[in-house]
Amino acid sequence: MTWSRRSFLKRTPALGAATSSLGVALSAAKASTGIAKPALLGGPKVRSEAFPSWPVSGEPEAQALIETLRSGKWYRGNGRQTKKFEEAFRSLTGARHCLATANGTSALYVCANALGIEAGDEVIVPPYTFIATINVVLRQHALPVFVDTDINTFQIDAKKIEAAISPLTKAIVPVHLGGSACDLDAILAVSRKHSISVIEDACQAHLAEWRSRKVGTYGKAGCFSFQASKNLTSGEGGAILTDDEEVYNQCYTFHNNGSGLKATAGHFAYAGTGDNRRMVEMEAALLLQQMTRLAEQTNCRTNNALYLTSLLKEIPGIVPARCMKAAHATLITFTCFDIKRPSSADCLARCF
Repeated sequence: MTWSRRSFLKRTPALGAATSSLGVALSAAKASTGIAKPALLGGPKVRSEAFPSWPVSGEPEAQALIETLRSGKWYRGNGRQTKKFEEAFRSLTGARHCLATANGTSALYVCANALGIEAGDEVIVPPYTFIATINVVLRQHALPVFVDTDINTFQIDAKKIEAAISPLTKAIVPVHLGGSACDLDAILAVSRKHSISVIEDACQAHLAEWRSRKVGTYGKAGCFSFQASKNLTSGEGGAILTDDEEVYNQCYTFHNNGSGLKATAGHFAYAGTGDNRRMVEMEAALLLQQMTRLAEQTNCRTNNALYLTSLLKEIPGIVPARCMKAAHATLITFTCFDIKRPSSADCLARCF
């Protein structure tokens, strides 16, 4: 029988109930709370009401969409929302340049083309990531070279990157998975030593930091996603951050069908080949309003994750993913809500 990751996780508590360590924990929980069965086996549920929905929206988002709709300017070429969002996200992250794109995959794809990744090149990637990271490399007819995951953090093992470098290596694409950060100190040291560009895949790491600086601003470029499950969302959408003006110009030109920044509006002037990976004005209008909620939602989400981690550490045999000392994580989840904090024994009884 084939199990998906989610079906495996769903079944794991029931399978693990037979282990001695879990049995001890459940016995202690029963003695403390009087609860005989875990929820998965018919016991009381930890939560009876529905979870809050995601994304969170209200009148500000509705008004922004109506105003954009009525303006008749739905395209970034003559609208203002996309440019306003780029400036706001650039300011939020501390980057020099920001380019909005159709989605996170587009952000990676535009960067790959701007940096000239092509057939015969090798690109270092982690095996544990969303498929878009790999698809972009394959779409360039390049070869993804997998570097294993660090078992403690679930991020790419930076200590193993140098051994994977060859004369064909064109780029390193570390993925800041689940709102946490890769070991950027080690990754950037290797990239400088071998003169290899780093493209940060920060699609899941809005506001995450490394040494008090936002991830996505360290490499030659950083890519973000605003897809429906992300902490900052417009349903779809993406962005590229870079401090390199030449890279920014190349990205802009490619994402605009080969028409560069200096092309006059309404005139068909092309600086090279490209594709249409532009963000639309409605997405940008939504993002500008969603950004007003981002800090509060991020603090709530991070505090909840820290609390859950502290309880998981009490369970024998479970070791939560470690966040590196130089990193400040903003853990990605689908909802943000206040948690009623029960005793650890009560948590054990209800969660398992």
